[in-house]
Amino acid sequence: MAKILIIDDDADIVEATKIVLESKGYKVVTAYEGDTGYKKAKEEKPDLIILDVMMKTKDQGFQVSYKLKNNPELSTIPILMLTSIGKETGFKFSKATDEDYLPVDELVEKPIKPKDLLLKVGNLLKQR
Repeated sequence: MAKILIIDDDADIVEATKIVLESKGYKVVTAYEGDTGYKKAKEEKPDLIILDVMMKTKDQGFQVSYKLKNNPELSTIPILMLTSIGKETGFKFSKATDEDYLPVDELVEKPIKPKDLLLKVGNLLKQR
């Protein structure tokens, strides 16, 4: 089964997401901060990364996604950005209109229903 790395500073979100993914047989690796998450991505080579935006800084997730997409060994790993940045800042981000500075495969505002999460994860893994 696919290995998924969750990078998010909210332990409750990480645990809830992990439970949903593991219930479907996915192997889950976690990191609670962007720099640690980037290191784990290099070590673990996951099949998919679920990435928050606002962690140590308000834009750390964006920085991590740039590093991931600019690393030839990691650039093909799909990134599902799962964030509440729109609610927190009022900014609305879209993969379609903001792709130049939003190097992710999908962007979803928190909270996400478990069935929607599994659908998005499944679709991104199929595209790989």
